[in-house]
Amino acid sequence: MNRFKDYIMRKLYCAGISQEEYLLIQKDIHEENRKSLLTFSAITVVFLLIMFFISFVSEDVEVNRWIYLSVMVVTAIMFAVAYLNKHENYEVLLWDIYAFVILLFSFGIVLGTVTRPDEQTVTFVALLLTVPLLFTDRPIRMVICIFIAIISFVIAAIFVKEDYVLVADIIDVTVFGTISAAICTYMMSLKFQRFLYARKVTILSETDLLTGLLNRNSYERKLEVYSSMCNQVIACIYVDVNGLHEINNTKGHVAGDRMLQFVGKTLQKEFGEKNSFRIGGDEFVVLVIDEKEKIIQAKIDLVQALVEEESYHVSIGDSVGNISETDISLLISTAEKHMYEAKQLFYKQRGVDRRARK
Repeated sequence: MNRFKDYIMRKLYCAGISQEEYLLIQKDIHEENRKSLLTFSAITVVFLLIMFFISFVSEDVEVNRWIYLSVMVVTAIMFAVAYLNKHENYEVLLWDIYAFVILLFSFGIVLGTVTRPDEQTVTFVALLLTVPLLFTDRPIRMVICIFIAIISFVIAAIFVKEDYVLVADIIDVTVFGTISAAICTYMMSLKFQRFLYARKVTILSETDLLTGLLNRNSYERKLEVYSSMCNQVIACIYVDVNGLHEINNTKGHVAGDRMLQFVGKTLQKEFGEKNSFRIGGDEFVVLVIDEKEKIIQAKIDLVQALVEEESYHVSIGDSVGNISETDISLLISTAEKHMYEAKQLFYKQRGVDRRARK
């Protein structure tokens, strides 16, 4: 019994996935929900505007004229909130979504009770079945919203509906509302699994499996957007691991892998996981935007010190430029050139007669 209860709660709370997996796809859900809210709120505004004008020429919907106008104005406000919420403010978007859902349910309740007390409700039942499927969220929230809407309708119907349609309406709304809750829970589970699968595929395609850093595919793709993300200053830190070939030959590839992993994690810790890339066997690149040059240099020095504490060695070259005057490709080439100069100096100081490998 407890296992069944736990299963049901997991389905209702996280649609069958873990909390960690939910956090992994939260941004994707946010982006899709925002697009959905913009689309469906715009469609609702247009529909209500049309119905508002029709109410002037049709006696059948004249009684709903000011309801159409009121809901249209409120929906337009919700559209504006969603449009302005372009950043990762999940809570604002969530409130906006459920305000829209509640508004549509309330609209259906009013049309099904107050304005048509002598007719069986159709609009509210249709909204019960369709609205919960417009967005993606934890099923428990939408299910609670559905049953609150059902209870609200029943209360309103008891006070205003004619007796000969009251029982039929209550039965219809209760049955179809329960069906809607079940369908909603099932569909949310499918959507969550789809998001999770897509996210895992993206991670595999953009992540270096050995170090956990972003890989060359991600690096080349993100180069196109870094300039637009930057306001003033952009910096490139080019890192090459010294002695990887020698460690592989003398201590084995496992030891070489450990060195690469340590260097990668150190770069990731100091510069952030979104900015650190492994672009080759022993080469790493970090791109930093709008950071003071002295802070960048301090982080480079810290990385160098932490790596040397583990008896590893890296050659680092950097280049900093104003985004309005700097071509990002040239910036990277300059940082790479400085890295090769540092690498040559490293081997020269150790009496090794060889050039940095390119």
